[in-house]
Formats: sequence, structure tokens, C-alpha cells
Amino acid sequence: MSDLSIQQILGSRFRTSAAAERHTVALMEGLGLSTKANVARLAIGRSLALGPLTDEGIDAKGLEIPASSLFTQEDIGVWVGLIVTHARMHGGAPIDGMDAFRAAVRQHWHRGAVLLMDDWKAQEENFDAFLGTLINRRAELPDVAPKRAGKVEDTVRVEKPQDMSATLVKALADIGVAAEVKGLSHGPRVTRYKVFLPDINQLDKLRRGLERLSLVLSLQQAIPALSHGDETKTVFLDIPRPKSTWVSSNFTKLREWVAAATQDPDRLVVYPGVDVMGKPFSFDLTAAPHLLVGGATGKGKSVCLHAMILSLIMAHAPATLQLALIDPKQVEFSVYEGLDFLYGNEVATGVPAARQRILDLVAEMDQRYETFREAGVTNIIEARRAGMNLPLIAVFIEELADLVLQDRDLEQQIVRLAQLARAAGIHLVLATQRPDAKTFSGLIRSNVPARIALTVQKSSESTIILDDTGAENLLGEGDMLVKTTGGQPSRVHGVYVARKDIEGYLRAKIKAYA
Repeated sequence: MSDLSIQQILGSRFRTSAAAERHTVALMEGLGLSTKANVARLAIGRSLALGPLTDEGIDAKGLEIPASSLFTQEDIGVWVGLIVTHARMHGGAPIDGMDAFRAAVRQHWHRGAVLLMDDWKAQEENFDAFLGTLINRRAELPDVAPKRAGKVEDTVRVEKPQDMSATLVKALADIGVAAEVKGLSHGPRVTRYKVFLPDINQLDKLRRGLERLSLVLSLQQAIPALSHGDETKTVFLDIPRPKSTWVSSNFTKLREWVAAATQDPDRLVVYPGVDVMGKPFSFDLTAAPHLLVGGATGKGKSVCLHAMILSLIMAHAPATLQLALIDPKQVEFSVYEGLDFLYGNEVATGVPAARQRILDLVAEMDQRYETFREAGVTNIIEARRAGMNLPLIAVFIEELADLVLQDRDLEQQIVRLAQLARAAGIHLVLATQRPDAKTFSGLIRSNVPARIALTVQKSSESTIILDDTGAENLLGEGDMLVKTTGGQPSRVHGVYVARKDIEGYLRAKIKAYA
């Protein structure tokens, strides 16, 4: 690729075939996507998962779009690497210049658009079924590429974080803040600098200048975070680092955290990840007592939900915990089918089943309160101490926005649970990738005090989730702000749980309770 550069690609335009243009427009309208580039990326990705391209004499009479719409500055390197690697692995024409790269993009776009249209028609143009097809296909791909004969297997190397103290002092001076760095600590994704301010009156200038500081430090879209220090006239500045220096927490770590904790059947302790310094972060869902989880597509919301569900399964037995899993889109919680922990003995999929499960939970709550009244107790803790064998119920609703939009009457029942279910031992986790005032009314938000915000696109979406801005500045890939009390949100880097980890653990769990 000696005659090809990233900037050259980003300054170019790409054209598809006439057939792919027709499919792209149809899929854009059918799937409700805002731009043709969204479909193009899906199509190229669909084609890259397959074998060698065939020479079909594909024309170039279709849609032309700028590279800046098709790719972004952040992901262009990944796309180029995938396309070039695909050509090398499958004996394709060498991609040694812009003409060859444009041709490869056109061929992948054409092939992928044709296949996506076939998938769309095979699912009778049903959005949920089509989405399930895409997700299941992705789940079947190997997490690790197979070894190539005669090659040494590549390993992911984490670069050592650098000390940017001198650069930081100079950058602060550039925005008019005189400061000294008194120390630093490297966390999983950010480095925390302890900064001394000789003139404390410059604190407001520093707070207002964080966006300019990001520009001076070349942090791209990432924004430093400011908090009070542990000594007089000091503050902490958390500076985001390049991805090559990030350290991730995995499923093994999650199991270690749960195993090391003191188990209490009256608590629902969940571990979404680690704090900015790498320490395990947990909170008790019974004290929350309900949780709203929101974030843009692909930013780690579903992985966060799985981490919390697994935290609970690892710490409980079916006698002390039941999971009411509600999945209107029918794809995210299917891995838990067959588990003894399931309330109602199955995952509630689709809107009718979701509605019935929520009504069942309302009836369960009312029945428990009637039992409490007859026994002279006021809550589930007192009931358990009086000898009643009642499990806690953790309710996880995936994509609440879709559920509420399709069945407006359910909002009232969900609000009723949020208002009254705590003492009955029923706790809600409501998740969405579309946080907006329409689907999350003031009644829901006021009765669900705990919040987790993953990366969102706009500050207004952050405000819907957190009642504050900030989530629009997160780093993606499980980076989140967790608010469980009336104080400031805590920044947490999510633990990564792969689907194969979930499946392997649950197989052993199901066997244990068989």
C-alpha cells in the first residue's frame, strides 16, 4: 500500500454499482436508517466476513458518497486494514493505490448489499427478525482468528503509559492556568495527575477550559475530567490515554470479584466494571432500588447488563434470586434460556409476552404485600426473618423505549412497580439505546433514582439518563458514568464479558442445578 494514505482516502469519493444503489436505498428506508452510508457500512462488513470476491463485471453507475460519510477519522484505519487483509488472505488483486482501493470498496459494497437484501426478504422484511439474523451471524464468528500455517500467532500488546507531566504543565499554561504536577497514577484507560494550583482562583478558569485543554493535548474528542484533590490547593485531572495503552477487565476478573466478596442473600450486589484507578466497582441493587441504563448503540450497554446479571447468578441460588428477563427484540437474553433462576421459567420475548410478564410482576407484588399484611411484616427482609422463603426478583428490561412505544399502557404498570415494588423485593433494571423524554417520562425517571450512562451522542441524552451532562464525553467501549446516590456520578470502565464466557459458565450452572 505504498501509494495509499489515510488522508488520501478520507479526501476521496466512493461509488457503488447501480444494483447496490437500489438495494441500499430500499434497505435504508426499510430499516429506518438516516443515511445511505449506514447501509454501506453494513454491506461492506457483511462481504468482508466471506471468502474471495468474484469478478462479476460490477459497474460503477451507482451512488457516490464522500469518504468522510462512509468512514470516520477514528475508524478509517480499521476499515483499510480489513479490506487490505481480506485481499491478501483470499488472493485478491493487490490494493496498492486509490483505484484498487475504490474497486475493492465497490465490490464489497455490491456483494454485501445484495446479500443483505436477500436476508431482509428472507425475514419477510421484519425488522426484529432481520436484526436477530445479523446478531446471530456475528455471534457465530470466532472471537480469535485461526492460526495461519507457518506464522507465529500475533498477540495483543499493551503499550506502557507515558508520563505527560511536563506536557500537561505546558498545556495548562497555554490556557492561562499556572500549575505544578505533584504525582500521577495510571488507571486502566486514564492517567490521574495530581495538580497543585498556587492560585486557587484559577480553578474556575481550569474548569471552563477543559475542552481547550483537550485541544492543546491532542486528545481528539476525549475531554479531561476534573475532581477535587486530597491535599490543600490540589485537584485531580484524569487524562484519557490512547487505546493502545488500555487495560481491560475480563470475565475471569468478574468471577474473582464476586468470589472475594462476602455473600448476603438479602443483597443484590452487581459489578459493572472498575473505577478509573482499576479497583472493582460494585453497588447493591436493593439499595438503588431501581436502575436506568442508557447509551448509544455499540457502546457497551448489553455487555454491562450481562455483567450485572452474571454478578447476581454467581452470588445467589435460585431459592434466593429470580431473574425476570424481558427482551422485546428476542435476541439479547436468549443465552439464559433453561436457567433455573428464570422467573416464569423462560425469557419473555416479544411485546405480548413482555406485557404479560410485567402484569405478572405487578400481581406478584400485590400478592406479597397481602402476605406481609397477614403476617404482620412490612418488607421482604422482615418476611424472610419470619420464615418466609421468598426470593428477591431482579427485573431486566432490554430496550424499554421500544416496548413503551409499542404498548403505551405498560408505562403505567412499570411506574407502579418502580413506586411500590422495593419493599416486596422486586428491583428494576431498565435499559435503552434511545434515551429521550418521549419514552422516559418524568414519572419513570423520578422513581428510578440509580443511573448508568454509557457513551451518548448528545448532551441532552446524557441529561435524560443522568440528570446531568458528561456522558457525551465518554470514550466508548464500556466507559460509563454510574450514579447510585445523590452525589456525583462515578466513572467506571466496564468489564468485558464475551458471549462464549456466558455460554460456558451457564452450561456449568445449568448442569449444577439439574
